[in-house]
Amino acid sequence: MKNSNTVPYVLLTFSAFFWAASSVVGRYVAGEVPPMALNFCRWFLALAVVLTWTWKEIYENRALILKKWKYFSFLAISSAIGFGALHFIALQYTGAINGALLQGLMPICILLTALVVLGDPFGVREMIGIVLGFLGITCIVTQGRLSVLLGMSFNIGDIMLLVGTISWSIYAVYLRRAPSVLSASTLMALMFAFAALYTFPLWMIETFVFDYVLPLNSKALWAIAFMTIGPSVLAQIFWAYSVSRVGPGKAGYFIYLAPVFGVLLATQLLGEIFYRFHAVGIALIFTGIWLATRQQRQRTGVNT
Repeated sequence: MKNSNTVPYVLLTFSAFFWAASSVVGRYVAGEVPPMALNFCRWFLALAVVLTWTWKEIYENRALILKKWKYFSFLAISSAIGFGALHFIALQYTGAINGALLQGLMPICILLTALVVLGDPFGVREMIGIVLGFLGITCIVTQGRLSVLLGMSFNIGDIMLLVGTISWSIYAVYLRRAPSVLSASTLMALMFAFAALYTFPLWMIETFVFDYVLPLNSKALWAIAFMTIGPSVLAQIFWAYSVSRVGPGKAGYFIYLAPVFGVLLATQLLGEIFYRFHAVGIALIFTGIWLATRQQRQRTGVNT
């Protein structure tokens, strides 16, 4: 099972689910749980969890880790800061539609970055898959109305979100350059450590400069616990392992599943209504992913 060609795609699907659920949870606690506090706690507690089974591997590879500390630091900055923190700040200025569409550019950013950094090629079929996936997201977030798309306006928040999207794309590609002797769990433990280190000052600024204090209530504790286990520990480890197996380009298509799960979760947990445009968007997204990943499986001799 470990060497199955289908395992990475299953894990990528779970990653998208956890990231979608994090958006739903984020909306649920918005205005009550400070974003930088949530961002720091998720990485710090994720580190504490993963260390329970990775500490020995970290100790055995301490010389390599010290030598490559800049690389692990780069992963944390491009992911936890470049995307995580910047994403939270950007959403204070931009709308949900702009945010979803700009994040929908992430798969193409990953493909282009992989081409430049790693020399990974992509063909017409992959591009068709990306276009269909982006059209699916557009259909969902604009509710299938062209007038919504034409009426969009952009501001500083959108620029920040675009920078964050590019930053995360760079992170996704550079995961391929991780030392092969390290497991996905250990790699993420090191990323969590640097992420906690770099997000701690942001939390302090939020607390003492902006007087936005983390409440110690059941809602905050529940949100932190979920963000730690789901979107941080499981999703990040699943993503890192899958990227090592199928590459950042193929993994990037599964980011399109996040809005699909987001819609399904929102209708079930937040009472939102499922409309026809949701179904059309989801169908386009699944078609795009099928086209893109089918070509990869044919190349590797796997029947579909």
